[in-house]
Parts: sequence; structure tokens; C-alpha cells
Amino acid sequence: MSSLRDDLASLKIDREGSARRSASSSGSPRSGRRSKRDGPGVFGIVLWLIPISLLTVAGYFGYKQWQEIRSKLEVSIGTVQTMTTGEAEKLLSAKGYLKSRNQAMIGAKVPGRLQEMAVEEGVKVKKGDLLAVLEHNDIDAQIASRRAQLARAEADVMEAQADLDEKDRRAKRADRLAQRSNISIEDKDQNDAAVKKAIAHLASLKASSDLQKQMIREMEVTLENMFIRAPFDGTVVKKDAEIGEMITGGGMGSGLSIGRSTVATIANLYRMDVETDVSEHLLARLAIGQPAEISVSAAPTKRYRGRLRQIIPMSDRGRGTVKVMVEFLEPDDQLFPELVATVHFLPDKALKAPDAGKAFLFISKSAIIEEGGHSYVFQLDAKKAVRKTEVDVVVTTDDLARVEKGLKVGDSVVLSPPKTLRDGESVKVAE
Repeated sequence: MSSLRDDLASLKIDREGSARRSASSSGSPRSGRRSKRDGPGVFGIVLWLIPISLLTVAGYFGYKQWQEIRSKLEVSIGTVQTMTTGEAEKLLSAKGYLKSRNQAMIGAKVPGRLQEMAVEEGVKVKKGDLLAVLEHNDIDAQIASRRAQLARAEADVMEAQADLDEKDRRAKRADRLAQRSNISIEDKDQNDAAVKKAIAHLASLKASSDLQKQMIREMEVTLENMFIRAPFDGTVVKKDAEIGEMITGGGMGSGLSIGRSTVATIANLYRMDVETDVSEHLLARLAIGQPAEISVSAAPTKRYRGRLRQIIPMSDRGRGTVKVMVEFLEPDDQLFPELVATVHFLPDKALKAPDAGKAFLFISKSAIIEEGGHSYVFQLDAKKAVRKTEVDVVVTTDDLARVEKGLKVGDSVVLSPPKTLRDGESVKVAE
């Protein structure tokens, strides 16, 4: 404390300046002692500056801390996204899976071992094209045996026919002789009976021959069943069996351990539907023929035109949904069964728009504010501060606005911005 008094005393005006300066210049001992007292004056100033500087820094950091903890406006955030005009104007959306209207798992009518597989996955087939062949050597042998028996039966028929002709001539001659009384009535009757017997024998042999023909036809049908063919035009979407495997016939289930039930699955990829579910309370918005826009996961950049083809008249009471079928109006080779698809049901006018299938930038209509004939949004940056950005809005729907300039995909904007929100202000994002 005494040192501080000495320092303050040293700051007094030196009224004997000239005497001290002259003494100082002469190098007297008094001058040396006084110069030592002048030094602590500068040191005292420095001591005063240190606490002032500390207070300034503390005040600055205190202000920054207050800025951090003070109450901020809480805002809701929306994201700029790309969608087509059809998606923007949708009545409702539903997810489902692609399904061919003509799809079948092709098996055999009779059991057998697979001898030949004539197709692979992806191969297009026409109705009647060969898919697979079952082993049929035993059937070939049976048909050959039946044909030999038929040849013998036909020869018997020819022999019986010749015998009948001979006996018929004898009967006619006996009839003429009987008219002239050259033979007895008994001989005539015997010749007539022989003819009748020959006729009966010939009919029996012909029936036997016909039986052999039908048995051969039966074997030929069995043989044809060993050749598995496509029941309609389509594409092989799955090969279910390989050469050497047993194929169960007659519609037997695939769960049996004795073999496969099918050889291939084919589907008509040009008659495709989306099978999806619609909530019961939304069903009133739809009607048969309702236009739709379909997006498929396998073709993310493409949109397909569709139409509500069928409403299945059965509700799932557990889920509260009704199954509907939406057909593709312009299917292509990128579509195949079981793909995931999203259906956007549209009002009639949306599908007729020339740019219905093109993608544009859309944001929630609530993010737009109008000032001085211009449109603005508050864009959120990485530091949770908002920046007032001018945008060009081309068209709006009930909920969305299409933006041509000022934003890009993924940008965050403030929804329903408060009137007190200012450019550059930090905000709190609502959860």
C-alpha cells in the first residue's frame, strides 16, 4: 500500500524542475536517487492497464456467452425436394409391388425326370414354345408296341373282309340256285348264316383295330405331356428345375420331398399392375379409371403413366385397407414382378399437363413470404442462422410451391416464418 502512495506521489508536478534537471546533469547523488523514484511511475500505469484489459476481455466473453444462452426463436424447417408435377398435385400416394396380370408357375401334368431344359431366365417365349422335356423312352416303346398291335389288327380286318366277301358270293349263288330248286333250303340258310357270322367277325376285328388306335392316341397324349410348353406369350422370370431332377405331376405341392412341382415361372411383362392398399377413409377419393403416376425403385429417374384398373371388393378389417390394382399404360423392359413401386393418384387434369412427368424443385407453400412484389424465403445455414433469400416461384398448389431460381435440392427453409424473424438471426430448430 505504501508503494502505491509513493507511486502516486511521484506523479505530482515538479515545481523545481530546473534545479533538478541541472542537478541531474551534474550527476549528484541526489539526482541518482530521484531518477529511481521516476521509474515506478511508468510501472504504475502498466499496473492500471492490466485490470482494465482483463475487465474488457471478461466483458466480451460474457457478452458472447449471453448471446449463446439468450432465448432464440424456435422455427420449423422444411426441405427443398425434387418431384414431378404429377407428384405435387397427387390426391394421395400408396406403395405396393408390381405384379403381372398373366403370371404362372409351369409344371407337368404327369411325373417324370427332367431330360431337357429349353429356356433360361429372361428368355421371351410365345404360346406353345417348348420349355422343358421329361424322360419318355418307356412311352416311346409302348407306342411302338401299340402300333405293331394295330398293324396286326388291321391285317386281321383285311383278312376278315376277304372272308366276308367270299361268303357273300357263296350266299348269293346259293340264293340263285335255291330259286331254281337246285339246292335245298338248308344249304341256302347255312350260306346266309356264314355271311352273318363273317360280318360279325369283321366288326369285332374293326373294333379291336379302333381300340388299338385309341390306345396309341392315349399314349401319344401322354408323350406330349412330357413336353412342357408355354401356355401364353411371356418372359421366363424364374427357372425352377435342372436336368435330372424329378418333376411331380398332377398339381402336387412343391413341399413334397420327391421332387419339384414346377420347371419355370413365366410372366407377361407387358400387362403389369401395381398391387397396393388404400386406407378405407381415403377410398372415396378414387374411382375406376383414375389417372395415376407410378415411380419404380428400379427406374428412379422415370415416371410411368397409370390408371386405376380394379378395386378389389374386400376390405382387410385388421388393417383397415382395401386392395386396388393400378395398370401401367406404357410398360417397358425395366418392369418385372415384385419390384417396389409408389403410386400417386392424380386428378384428371394433372395427367394431361405437358410437363407432368418432368422433375422440378418444390418447397412447402408456407415457406414463401411476399414483399414488394417479390418472393422470399428464410434459408437456414449450417450455423443455425437464417438468410433471407429471394426466389422465383412459378406455380403453386394447395400445399406446395414450384421454385425456378434461388434454391437447390436439400436446402432447408423456415416454414411459416414469424414476422419478427430477421435476416442473419440465429434460431432454434423445432424437434
